[in-house]
Amino acid sequence: MVWIDYQKAFDRVPHSWIIKSLELIGINNKVIAFTKKAMTYWRTRMHLHTENELIETEDIKIQCVIFQGDSLSPLLFCICLLPLTEQLNRLNTGYKEHITKTDFTPTLHG
Repeated sequence: MVWIDYQKAFDRVPHSWIIKSLELIGINNKVIAFTKKAMTYWRTRMHLHTENELIETEDIKIQCVIFQGDSLSPLLFCICLLPLTEQLNRLNTGYKEHITKTDFTPTLHG
C-alpha cells in the first residue's frame, strides 16, 4: 500500500483538466455538460471578523480549482488522476518494490 500526500491538491486542478478527464474516461456528454455548467456557479466569499464588525467580500468566482466543500469534489479529483495514472502505467514507470525473503514463519497459538 502506498500513500501519497497531495499538497493543496484541489487548488491545482484547472477546470479545463476536469472536463478533459471526464472526456478521456468516457463520461456521458450530458454529465460533462452539467459539470461544465455547474462549475460556472462555483463561488465563495471571504469573511473577516473584527472586534466590532464582520467584513464580507462580494462573491468570488472560482475559476481554476476544484470547489472544496462540495460532495462531488473528491470524486472529480480522483477522476482527474485517472488519465495520469493510466499514462504512468503505460510507461511502466514508478517505484519498484523490494521484497526480501526471510526465514520467519508466523506461528498461530490458540
